Amino acid sequence: MASVKVLFFARARELAGTSASTLTLPDGSTVADVRSKLVLDVPALASVLTTAIFALNQSYVAVDAEASTVVKTGDELAIVPPISGG
Repeated sequence: MASVKVLFFARARELAGTSASTLTLPDGSTVADVRSKLVLDVPALASVLTTAIFALNQSYVAVDAEASTVVKTGDELAIVPPISGG
């Protein structure tokens, strides 16, 4: 099993009710698997996760690479929702 720290920022933090959480996933799980698990565990995150970008160990993961990017024990995965500003 892989134990991954998930960091929540901006609206994701508000919806999750925390700034960080630890997920335990089967070995070989991917960023796409984390996205799916988060929607199941915290349904309120669904609206944010449709447009959020993930950063694995401080490097952004392209959406088309999520299904092939494996997470491992000790990894840190940040959820970065779109941020508007002016």
